[in-house]
Amino acid sequence: MLKIDSTPRNMLYQVGTIGSLLSGVYEGDLSFKELAHYGDFGLGTFDRVNGEMIALDGKFYRVDAYGKAHIVESQMKTPFAMITHFTKFTSYELNSFEDLASLQEYISATFESQNIIYALRIEGEFAKLDLRSEHPQPEGHKPLSKTISEVQTTSTLIDTDGTMVGFWFPQYMKTINVDGFHFHFLDKNRSLGGHLFNLKLKKASLKVMPIFDFGIHLIHTPLFEDMDLNSVDDEALKKVEKE
Repeated sequence: MLKIDSTPRNMLYQVGTIGSLLSGVYEGDLSFKELAHYGDFGLGTFDRVNGEMIALDGKFYRVDAYGKAHIVESQMKTPFAMITHFTKFTSYELNSFEDLASLQEYISATFESQNIIYALRIEGEFAKLDLRSEHPQPEGHKPLSKTISEVQTTSTLIDTDGTMVGFWFPQYMKTINVDGFHFHFLDKNRSLGGHLFNLKLKKASLKVMPIFDFGIHLIHTPLFEDMDLNSVDDEALKKVEKE
């Protein structure tokens, strides 16, 4: 007789795709109450891309266009998010890094493979953080790369303690998610944060969790179902996520 193993696995659950978000699918059909069943750690956004989402220690936060964090209401929905249970990680102590690129280079060297997904938690002291959030998308469903400059706001935090919540995806999955690194930040008081562009790190602890199981919720709306999602514009992705 087959015996079922009930041991939890490190699985990442995702709503939508980065391609659908870039193309203008700005409304989801899955609530945060439903999403919370799949994990306690993650990032994403909200309907109409109305701010940046961070899930940390089982609580969900929305960072508004002014960089302020608020507890997410359970009925709110998301067109793009990823969530996991953060367990079974390897820890490293980090000294100072002058920028995000050098930190990412260090983190990459800890990976056992370039063909799997990683969840990343970095908690520590930051000399500087360059962050982004945004106002809701204008009416219509124009590509995100065409509208992001109109709605985004940027901020800089100085001498701040907090946590980076992030993921790394392999390049072959780039039509599904952001290939490479993707980080959001939430300060120690859980009051400020956003999408992370750059930093200067004093010291921190790094936790790296490899992920071998991946599930995805495909949005059940006519807009998603009729969209051409067979490719991703690299320049559009860079403009939205990297710059």
